[in-house]
Amino acid sequence: MTSAEVEEQISPVVESLTATAREVGHPDIVDRLISPLRQTMYDLDALPRTDDFWSGKANDRATIYKLVDYAQARVDRDADDRHASRTLVALALRHGDNDGGLPFLTSEVAADPTAVGDAVIAAYWIWSQIGLDTTYELRRTLSAADRAALTGLARCRQGWTAIAARIALDVLAGGSLEDVYTRHHRQSQ
Repeated sequence: MTSAEVEEQISPVVESLTATAREVGHPDIVDRLISPLRQTMYDLDALPRTDDFWSGKANDRATIYKLVDYAQARVDRDADDRHASRTLVALALRHGDNDGGLPFLTSEVAADPTAVGDAVIAAYWIWSQIGLDTTYELRRTLSAADRAALTGLARCRQGWTAIAARIALDVLAGGSLEDVYTRHHRQSQ
C-alpha cells in the first residue's frame, strides 16, 4: 500500500474523529488517536500475507475493517501494545461504542497516570455524543491508576491533566461522570 492508499483508508476515521473532538471540546486528543491508528494500519499492510492473520480473509488487502481484527489480535497478545490499544479506542469512538474503548486504555492508565486525561475524554465523548452514562466503564479503567499519583497530578499540575486527575479521583470516590465533569469543567473556565 502506498501512503496515499493508507490515508484513503483512514481518512473517514480521521475526519469523523477530528470533527467530533472539536464538538466535545478536546481537539488535542486527535493526534494521540490518529498517529497510532495510522502506524497500526502500516503495520497491518506490512504483515506478510503468509501470516495466520490472513487465513480465511476474502482478500489480502489491508482495510480499516481488517484493522479492528488485527489491532485486537495484537492487544490479545500484549495488553501493553499502545499503538493497537489506541487504534481500538479511536475506532470505538468513531463508531460510538458504548464503552468508548475505555478498556483498551486501562493498561496505559496503570503505567502512566497522565493517560487519565484521555480516558476521561473518551468517557465524556460517549456521554455527550451518544447519551450513555460511561461512569462505570470509566471507573473500571481508572481503578488501574495509582491514586497517589493522581492526587499529585490534581494538586501540582495545571491544565487538562490536573482537571482530568480531579475528575478521575471524584469518579473513583463514587461521583457520576456527568456531575463531576460538569463541575470541574465549569471551575476551569
